[in-house]
Amino acid sequence: MRLFQSESDIETLIEKFNTCTLPADAWTHEAHLAMGVWYLRQYNLTQAMLLVRQRIILFNSSVGGPVSFERGYHETLTWFWLKTVDAFLDRFGRDKSLIDTCNAFLSSEYALRDRALLFYQKEEVLSLEARTFLVMPTNTSLPF
Repeated sequence: MRLFQSESDIETLIEKFNTCTLPADAWTHEAHLAMGVWYLRQYNLTQAMLLVRQRIILFNSSVGGPVSFERGYHETLTWFWLKTVDAFLDRFGRDKSLIDTCNAFLSSEYALRDRALLFYQKEEVLSLEARTFLVMPTNTSLPF
């Protein structure tokens, strides 16, 4: 997992994401998660979900990214990752620096790329229904 070198790296990432000037290849798993950390330090979970949904759809469209039944914005995974980040922040604290918080999250088991598969069947989470609507976990409930 790539860690961030400075707080300004994260702030620049967020600014470029928000203004749709981030190169598509910089929109990595780590970038998605750092964005979640940033939004959840600024907003509550409900507000963050609304803003993140809008921003991801706008960003994907701006870079010519996929907006289809198979690719693009994913409602269930966005909710899952924001819930996961929110739970981490509840435990880790929201008063530490952005760089320490992001890097601690990225270094934790919470950030593992396939973490959603602990809670969802692969076919289920990759379904059109899960991409379009919030589908609750079926393997096991989220512990938070």
